[in-house]
Parts: sequence; structure tokens; C-alpha cells
Amino acid sequence: MMRGVAKAAACLSCIILSACSLTHAQCPVNSIVIRGRVEHAPRNAAVRVLLLYPPDAHRKPLPGTDMQKNDQPGESAEAVLDGDAFTIPVEFLTNDRRTVMNFSPACNRKPRTVVVTLKQNDRSGGVQEQDRVSLDFPRDFKSDDSRHYTLRSDLVLNGQQP
Repeated sequence: MMRGVAKAAACLSCIILSACSLTHAQCPVNSIVIRGRVEHAPRNAAVRVLLLYPPDAHRKPLPGTDMQKNDQPGESAEAVLDGDAFTIPVEFLTNDRRTVMNFSPACNRKPRTVVVTLKQNDRSGGVQEQDRVSLDFPRDFKSDDSRHYTLRSDLVLNGQQP
């Protein structure tokens, strides 16, 4: 009788320890803040920030596509302009999805490029791109710690059509 109880307690302890080790390993959420202004801001304008990640080398491309050569889109944020200045924060997960089989996840997922787009919504419901800037991550950014990034200088977008 005691042997059965001891065996059950040992199994339960192993399960609890395994569950604790899996729940303990969490990756942080980092953030990027884009600050800037728009010269000649059009009416009904918005600024969109999109994070692009390097292609996953372990993922097989779909037939007929060139997926592995292109950056993969990730998190994004958008703000409608109210005036000419904007501040847009974007949070991103650092958990690398390729580490499914490991018990400790790799927390090294970072974007390669940050694309900032100025767009104008026209009266017919369409969207017209006014300006686009691609920023290199992390070269164009500064960080006080390893989790929060801001641009080295404010971004200036141009709302005039060329």
C-alpha cells in the first residue's frame, strides 16, 4: 500500500517539476517607439509602422513562391494624424518559434527592418501611399536597456506628391 502511494507521489512530483520548468521560461516583450512629424500633412492621413523579420531558414517555401528570399511581416501599429507630429509604439515578442522542442525557449527574435508608411485615405475609400521609409534595426535605433528601442533622431515624412 505504501509503495503505491510513494510511486504516485513520485510521479506527481515529476509532473509538477516539469510543468514548473515549462511555465518559468518566458521571453520578454520588447518595444520600438517611432517619433516624428509630417511635412505638408495631407488630410485624412495615417502613419503605419510594420516590423519585418528575416525569413525562417527552417521553413520550406510554398511551391511557386520565393518566400525564403523575402522578409516576413510581423507586428504593426497605425495612428491617424492629428496635427503633424506622431508617436507610435510597437511591441514585439522575442520568443523564437523555432525552439518548440527545447524546454528553454530562445528569446532572440528581433526585426531586421522597420517600415514606416505615410498614407492618405481618399474619398472613395481607397488608400494612397504618400511616403515610405525603411529603417535598419537595430542600427537606426538606440536603447537605454535591452528591451526598449527608440529612433536615434525624429523621423520626417513628406506628405507632398512628387
